[in-house]
Order: sequence, then C-alpha cells, then structure tokens
Amino acid sequence: MSLLSSSSANLSDRMKLLLSTANGADIQFLVGQGEEKELFRAHKCILMSASDVFVAMFRYDAQNAKAEASSTELPNPVEVTDVEAAAFKVMLSFIYANDLDEFDGENAMAVLYAAKKYCLYGLIGQCLQEIHIPNLPNVFLGYVQARLLEFEDLSYQCLLHICQNAGQLFESEEFLQIDQNLLCELFGSDQLMISNEFAIWKAALRWADEKCRQNAIECSAENRRAALGPALFKIRFPLIETLEFSKNIVSSGILTMEEFVGVYQFLCHPNFCGVPGLNSLKFPWHGRISDWNTAKGNRVTLAMEIGKFSEFAADKMWSRRFSDYEIRINGFGWKISAEIRPKSNQNWLGFYLCCTAPKEDANWQSKCSATFRIVSQKHGTEDLIGKFNERIIKTKNLVQGFYFITFSELMDPNRGLYDQNEDKVTLVVDAIVEEQITERFIISDPINSNGTIEMEIDKLSEFAREIQQSERSSETIQIMGLSWRIVTEINTKNDSNGKCLCFFLCGTAQSEDENWSRKCMATFRIVSQMIGFGDFSRKFDEKRIFSAGNKKRGFTNFITFAELMDPEKGFYDKNEDKVTLLLPAHKLILKHSSEVFEAMFRYDAKTNCPVEVTDVEAAAFKVMLSFIYLSELAELNGDNAMAVLYAGGLFFN
Repeated sequence: MSLLSSSSANLSDRMKLLLSTANGADIQFLVGQGEEKELFRAHKCILMSASDVFVAMFRYDAQNAKAEASSTELPNPVEVTDVEAAAFKVMLSFIYANDLDEFDGENAMAVLYAAKKYCLYGLIGQCLQEIHIPNLPNVFLGYVQARLLEFEDLSYQCLLHICQNAGQLFESEEFLQIDQNLLCELFGSDQLMISNEFAIWKAALRWADEKCRQNAIECSAENRRAALGPALFKIRFPLIETLEFSKNIVSSGILTMEEFVGVYQFLCHPNFCGVPGLNSLKFPWHGRISDWNTAKGNRVTLAMEIGKFSEFAADKMWSRRFSDYEIRINGFGWKISAEIRPKSNQNWLGFYLCCTAPKEDANWQSKCSATFRIVSQKHGTEDLIGKFNERIIKTKNLVQGFYFITFSELMDPNRGLYDQNEDKVTLVVDAIVEEQITERFIISDPINSNGTIEMEIDKLSEFAREIQQSERSSETIQIMGLSWRIVTEINTKNDSNGKCLCFFLCGTAQSEDENWSRKCMATFRIVSQMIGFGDFSRKFDEKRIFSAGNKKRGFTNFITFAELMDPEKGFYDKNEDKVTLLLPAHKLILKHSSEVFEAMFRYDAKTNCPVEVTDVEAAAFKVMLSFIYLSELAELNGDNAMAVLYAGGLFFN
C-alpha cells in the first residue's frame, strides 16, 4: 500500500511524499553553480500559496495556460544561481511540510538568504530562532551576510561573538578570507577581547601574508603594508610593550621612521604628543575592552562602549543601554547601565553599576565601593570620575550610581570625553564587592558582626508635607543576636530652621533578656545621587550604649528638609522622589566584650584583613567566641579546658 493511500499517513507525510516523487509537478528549478547544480521539481500552486514572489513569478495569461495544458513536458527549468542547492532543498521542505530536519549550522545562512529572497517570513523566523552562532562554519561570513540581509540583531550577535572570541578566531583559516574593510572594522573595535595588542599585530601579519600569496607576490614589508592599508592604523601600537615593539615591529620594516618614532615618543613622554615640531602619534592609544573587563578576588573592572552616541543622546524618551559583557563575582553577574535621566530641564547621563542577584532570595545584599569613569578620548584632557563608598546593592535595589553629567557637557568637544569621529563614549567602573550576605548566612553564622543597613525613603515629597510627627523604618537585619533597623521621623518643633529629618539606629533583642546592652560607634549617611557631591554624614563622637531601656540612638535634627531636597545639594532624586540613607555597623560584639578587643579594633575600622593569633588553639578560640556571642560553653571539656583558660586570660583582664 502506498503512503498516499494509507489512512494512517498525516498531511505532513503526504506532502513530503509529493515533494520527493514530484507527481504532478509543473515547474522545475536548476539551482546552484558549476558542479553543485541540482534540479528540483515542484508544484506552482503550492509555491504560490507560500509566497507572493512565486505568485508574481508564475503569473500568465489564458493563452499561456492553454499552451501549457496541452503540453506533456515540463517547461524549461528556472535557473537560480545565487542560492545553494542544499538551502533550496531545505526551503522546499519547509514550504511543503514545515520540515526543517536538514537545517543545520552548515547551511543556516544560505537558507536564511533563500528565505529572504522569496519572502518566506515564516522560514525567516524559524531560521533566526534556530541559528546558533558558535555552530556557524564561518562566523565572519555570517556577520557580513546578516548585515547585507539587514538582520541587525543577528549581525550584532555575530560581531559580539567575534569580539568575545577574537583570540581564537583570529588564528582560524576563515579569518584569512575576510576582506580589508572587515579587517579595518574589527581592528578598530574597542570590544575585542584579546590577550594583548601584540596578538592583533600577529593576526595582521598572517592576514597580509595570505593576501600576498593569493596575489602571487612576495611577502615583503612594502607588500604587507599595502595589503593592510588603513587597517594598519587601527592597531594600537602604544599598548604594546616597548621591548616587543622594538624587537618584532620596528624590525619588520612595515612602519615608517616617523610612525615608530611617534610611538616611542608616546611611550616615553605621552604628555608631549601633538606638540608642534615633534613627531605626532598616528595610531590609537586608548585601551580595548579586554584591558578593562576583569575580575580578581572581590575586585571587578567593567567597561562599556556606547556606539552611535548622538542617536542615544537625541532620544527624548527615557532610554537605557547595558554593557555587552558580564563579569561574575561570587556567582553573580555585574554590568554597567547607561540611561537618559531628565533633571532641571536637561538630559543627564545616568551611569550605574548593576547586579544580577538571585531574585528568589529577598534578603540578599552586598556592600560595594566603586569608581566610575568616562574615559578621555583626547590628549591633554582627563577622565571624568565619580566615586561612592560602601553602598548596598540588594535584591530590591540592584542598581547604584549617579546622575553623572549633562549630555551637552559630555558632548562638548573641549571636554574630550566624546569621540565625534567614532560617535562613541567609553564608560569604566572599578568596584570592590564584599561577600554577599543573606539572612540565611547571618543565621547560620552566629559570630558574624558586620552589617550595613540601607533605607530608601520613597515619596519623600509626601513625607515632608506631613504636619504631624511621622515615622518610617527600614527592613530589619540581624547582627550580633539583635535586630537592627533605621528609623526616620519628622521633627516639627524646630521653628528656626523648619522641619528636620530625624535619623536613628534602633536595636531590639530577640530574646526576653531585659538586661542586654551593646556599645556602638556609628556613622549616619545620606547618599549622594549626583557626581561631584559627597554624602552628607554625621557620627557618634563617642560610644553610645544601646539597651532594653534605650533602643534608639541618633540625631533629632539630622538635616532640614529644605537642605535635603535642595537640587544643588545632590541628595534628593526628584524623578524617583526618594533619598537613600546608609548606616554601617562593624565589630561591635568583640569591642563590647573586652578592652583587649577594644584596643585591637580602635584604628582598623575599615580593614578586613585577618588578625593572626598563633598562640591560641583554634578549638579554644572557637569556644571563647561561642561564650562571647551566645554565653555558651557546650564545647568546653577536659581536653581543651586549659587552652580555653589561656585564651580567656589573654583576651580578658
């Protein structure tokens, strides 16, 4: 029994059989070039149902229809020389049976081209969904084809893959087949992730030598230079170490005397480049993304190039861009975010550090200090820098940064921050990220004595207008067996200066112990929202005692609301209608327990380096800490009693 007569055969199977047998076919195509040509038979009515291109191709009058009906032979094949036979076969399978079984990385771009040529939008969508860029046999060709076909997202993803894997791809045979225009584009990109600039030079020589061989000419210095053309001036020779430059590049003879003297001059005296009468530097000198995007320990450096910056700046709607690269520390990713932020009738560049934290953990938080830079693109001008210290990034607020600079200032040619020729701006963040803290971690580690409390006062304008005394408080964190939170109030009794913001630290015991007490020194801060403005801070000049009878300590007149909301101060985010309060707490338990610890921690409030204790056994030290934190001696026994006694005598008078 044939498949066509089988009652069990579905429509897809019947259409596949119709395509493979070509029963009743009334059109044929000769596809491909040279020995790769292949003949395909098909049915006009099925092709016309799939695309208007085929409708236009097969349009004919009644006389032609009558002539074809009387003929028993198929018409001459339609020649298709710009589509690969394998891709045409995949296209027909999709038209007949929605079948993409033979679609793979080898033919992906060819199938996409065929789909675009014949306006098969369903096949285009399937191709874009199925294309896996690392599986493309030639990602350079894929990038060029995607750009020619105007698939912007696909071309961008191909270019991103090339940049992220430049070290490996520049050593491939496919790299040697790219043209000079693409070579210029790649060498000029800030996005190249490459081990060092010398690797770019070696790739350039490989490519130039291949072009010389293809043209059957000698691989001389002159011919190499001619082959590279403008791509030579995209190589950042000033980034190459002086010894490598002297040994390998000067000796190659490709650079002129003026060019390599200009590089030497820059390496020795970069501040004198461009002075009249001296050799000017003819090569770019600023670092690539690979020189910036690094992570070591708890330190991370991120970089972001904003291309087509004039378009970004002209966007009147709120707009945001993220850096392409994500650096991971302690399992979480960090990125740069650039935003358009309106303020005082001007658009500002919002410059932020973002974290991809675990949203399922509502109590996740990490403390971070960071330096933000807009990189100078011009000799004689400096980077624009902004900093913050010990801010909290947490699940409910994964972004920290500044209203950095107005777009009009940023694009001022005298500032040197905007590269007008390349239409780009480069952003860099250097950050120190402390170990992430979650509620689970704090509970499971009873000796943890560090914590920072953060509070955002949303709808500040409403809060400031309240007539009666009002209170708002932060979420609670657990430190040294107590619950701690920030409390803010409105002080309406200060008639001379107007309403004031009260800023308190509040501690509460989880147990019913009414005799608890803790000694504390603290710094209270209102976080600046704008670059160039420092945080507003006040601190206890001496240790304050928190107890069951005095749980709240702080300042009743911390700052007036008039000052707090003054746009010239930089504390109040008018667009978000909020301010951010910060209060770090450190090393409180040990200080309160012993004068020895009091003296030990007097000057090292900011250090996290371990204190080496070589004359106390680890087990005895653990028992001592359990006693300090929990009044617990469960692990004290005859084996460690003398060691614990020694530790107690050492740290307690």
